[in-house]
Amino acid sequence: MSMYPTGSFEDDVQRRVYEYVERNGAVTPAELARSIEIDDGRAHSKPARSGTYTETVAPDPDELQSCLEALQAAGYLTEVDGKYRLALSATTTDIDCEDCVVTIRPAREEDRDGVVETMRTVADDGAYVVAETVATELERESALVRANEERSRVFFVAVRGERPADEDAAESDPAADSSASDADVDSDGDVVGWLHFDAPELPALRHTAEVTVGVDTDVRRQGIGSELLEYGLEWATDAGYRKCYQNVPATNEAAIEFLEDNGWQREGEHEEQYRLDGEFVDEIMLATWP
Repeated sequence: MSMYPTGSFEDDVQRRVYEYVERNGAVTPAELARSIEIDDGRAHSKPARSGTYTETVAPDPDELQSCLEALQAAGYLTEVDGKYRLALSATTTDIDCEDCVVTIRPAREEDRDGVVETMRTVADDGAYVVAETVATELERESALVRANEERSRVFFVAVRGERPADEDAAESDPAADSSASDADVDSDGDVVGWLHFDAPELPALRHTAEVTVGVDTDVRRQGIGSELLEYGLEWATDAGYRKCYQNVPATNEAAIEFLEDNGWQREGEHEEQYRLDGEFVDEIMLATWP
């Protein structure tokens, strides 16, 4: 259930490498080589009455490479575009929309700005207080995905534009085919939706995860939100989570209807939990058991 490899590090080098990548999100091998230090294992004398100490040194390059390979083989790190990141065992899925293909996949560190922007857009549109809070948190933190001794935070994104140039245009204009056949849309694309799990590592709560999910207003009502939910809950099931929950203001009727249409159940409400636009608003608690 936990993404954090508790008790499974073979040595101090593995632990330090994992923790550095986890804190920083996406790290090149050169940055790791500059930043990771370990005790040299030799005792050095201090001035009188000060005892001894050990110096820190960079790990041997071969040792560092072996460590990275071991963490990849164990499924804790992955390398994408020359950078090491936390690994999420999930495939991608495509949705055919009106004028594009939207791909759902695990989030990358490079998606951070797009995730924050989409979260704020959705929050402004429908009073999504938790999502707005998460967006603020992301702006302050150093990594999008986290998995440490205290918490796991996972993001999946819906990205628009990850496909070759429009085939219909090429068919209608043969001249366009030769110029566009090798041209691909930006491989990262634009983030138009997100799904986020936030789970504590406390044993009593480790089976639960708080969820936020949202889709940009420009691409709604095309099944993207439902696909994000299904995709994320399938991952949560495989990861061992038994309960997922989220809370939204009672005024956000669209979000409540969306969740209930996708099988979520109301668990209760907190009266006057929020003060929005000068009015007290109840909070509706919803949950699902994947």
